[in-house]
Amino acid sequence: MKSILSFEMILFCLGMAAVYYALPLRVRWAVPLIFSGAFVILSGWQGAAYLVAVCLLSWLGGRALAALACKGAAAWKRKGLLALLLLLLLGGMAFLKFMPDALGLVIPVGLSYFSFQSAGFLIDVYRGKAEAPKNPLKVFLFVGYFLQLPQGPISTWKELGGQLTEGHPLEPENIAAGFQRMLWGFFKKLVIADRLAPVTAALLTGEALPGWFVLGGVGLYAMRLYTDFSGGVDIVRGFSQMIGVILPENFRRPFFAVSVADYWRRWHITLGAWFRSYVLYPLTASRAGLALGRGASRLLGKKAGRVFPTALATLFIFLLIGLWHGLNWNAVIYGGYFGLLMGLSMLLDGVWKKMRLPKKGVLNLLRVLRTWLLILPAQYFAFTPDPAVSLTLLGQTFSGWDFSSFAASWTAVMPPLEWIIAGAGLAILFAVDLLSEHVKHFNDRLAGRFLFLRWPIWIFLILAALVFGVYGEGFDSSAFLYTQF
Repeated sequence: MKSILSFEMILFCLGMAAVYYALPLRVRWAVPLIFSGAFVILSGWQGAAYLVAVCLLSWLGGRALAALACKGAAAWKRKGLLALLLLLLLGGMAFLKFMPDALGLVIPVGLSYFSFQSAGFLIDVYRGKAEAPKNPLKVFLFVGYFLQLPQGPISTWKELGGQLTEGHPLEPENIAAGFQRMLWGFFKKLVIADRLAPVTAALLTGEALPGWFVLGGVGLYAMRLYTDFSGGVDIVRGFSQMIGVILPENFRRPFFAVSVADYWRRWHITLGAWFRSYVLYPLTASRAGLALGRGASRLLGKKAGRVFPTALATLFIFLLIGLWHGLNWNAVIYGGYFGLLMGLSMLLDGVWKKMRLPKKGVLNLLRVLRTWLLILPAQYFAFTPDPAVSLTLLGQTFSGWDFSSFAASWTAVMPPLEWIIAGAGLAILFAVDLLSEHVKHFNDRLAGRFLFLRWPIWIFLILAALVFGVYGEGFDSSAFLYTQF
């Protein structure tokens, strides 16, 4: 099955919505189940077989955990079963993620996303926070909901299980808001993200580049990644909202963050929530975590010792997040960098409070700029193949600040018209994100306004994607940067 951006996939999703609302309310939940099954099978039988195995393991494991809880089984039995299930789930994910080339295996679509979602479901059943449905098809739909597979978001049973397994009435507000969100996703992906791809390629040629070009190019890569990833999520959230299923938010304007911690509360929100709920909190609340806190309190003082286990667990989690992006040194450096920043900020919280700038006006803007300065070094390791290339570019950033070839350098990458389109797209993105930052539920509120305001915006987004979207030979506009993860 092709990408969500392909004409076939758009027809596929619209066809699902049409069939969904054509059937009686009580059986509508079967429509996304059938379409999800079709999507997975059309994406490859090997991936389909693995996903079915994961769904079956999740259903049987959930039922077994619930049965042990009902019988009042010993805690070690329930923990042992959960550990075995997680080992099979996450071990299988790691094996397929990092060993496919060596063994000639095909990676299933959405491997990381449905594996994390299944693991979270089993942990929630163990904790008594999620039911274990008797009907396996309900678990199959929750795990294999096809709109989530390409690049998330990662949902919990509480967020999504009930929504998927009940029928939703036709509500014009959901149709309008979903369609608008989908158009905005197309705009971000096709008009901005794909247009900025040549800038990233120019940084990887191995040529000596002016420092200002490297710095600007890395900053534009960060914007490209944001518009690519969040654009794709907007598209699937929009399609899903058109059938009344609201997927969780995965981005909340991360480049308006006023700290690194705030940035990670806004970036890939569902992944961060998964690690906090299922890794961070269990680690810090474990016997080892509590003992570590007591020992650190004796060495570092009561206040620092109390947060030391959390800081150490945060470093560990970000190393895992880095490795999730790839089994290479750049991924380790990327995760370790953010983990150290976050951990140190926790330990030095008292110092930061004295240096903290007010959250108003120009001073708040300085907080945002400071966050950008802290985020940018990690981006050098996000798109480069190895540390040598990353460090070379980082070194070039501090040399060659001669602006005599400014125009020639940029136009060698893209024609002036392309830069104008990219600049206009980024300006529109900034304006919309700024409005969304200050107006709650901006997309839904805009979709509910009068037609004279709504329709011009829709027509503009459609024409912008069709006229200014990047297409053509040698350019795969359907490829998302985060699909590989």
